[in-house]
Amino acid sequence: MLEIAIPNHEAELQQLEAIGLSGYFLGFGLRFGQPDFFMNKYPDAWTKEYETENYFFGDPVAVWTITREGMVRWSQVKLPDMRKILVRAKAHGLKYGATFVVKIGSRRSFLSIARPDRELTDEEMTLLMSKMKMWAQLFTRSRVALTDQELETLRLMHSGLRQSEAAELMSISVSGLKARLDSAQKKLGARNTTSAVSTAVRMNLI
Repeated sequence: MLEIAIPNHEAELQQLEAIGLSGYFLGFGLRFGQPDFFMNKYPDAWTKEYETENYFFGDPVAVWTITREGMVRWSQVKLPDMRKILVRAKAHGLKYGATFVVKIGSRRSFLSIARPDRELTDEEMTLLMSKMKMWAQLFTRSRVALTDQELETLRLMHSGLRQSEAAELMSISVSGLKARLDSAQKKLGARNTTSAVSTAVRMNLI
């Protein structure tokens, strides 16, 4: 999936790691509380505490992410933090952070990134915002890149049919069906049919 949204993704993620020394959380296609894709590189201990204590409900940065667009340093978020979640984050090395949100249609793509030592510079803020705008656009295009025939093939595979059965239903040859699956896999950045179907389901494509 990252291959679609982030060209040269290995080098790009290394750059995120260089800026976000305390980790980052990257998500694409957020709608109704669940992103189509996310990558959590925050410390395991913080992630466990965040999930165990249900910090999402009351997290001012999370509220900002689902209600605002653009970029903001955490220190500039003026929403109430009744549960002192940002204070707890500092105990895990997330002392300084920033969040970037791009909304396309009804879906949000976002990046939250943290450091233990200093605020992000203006140059880093501008750089990451420009990256998020580009990545969000690429991810959105990938959602509509699959043809109706490819989507129908993935639906039939998801229903549990064998390839021969799906091909018969679609009135095509098995080799023709395999060609559609191969094309869908490449577009979704999937390794095999199972992964392609799983990705399509997660992206609400089927």
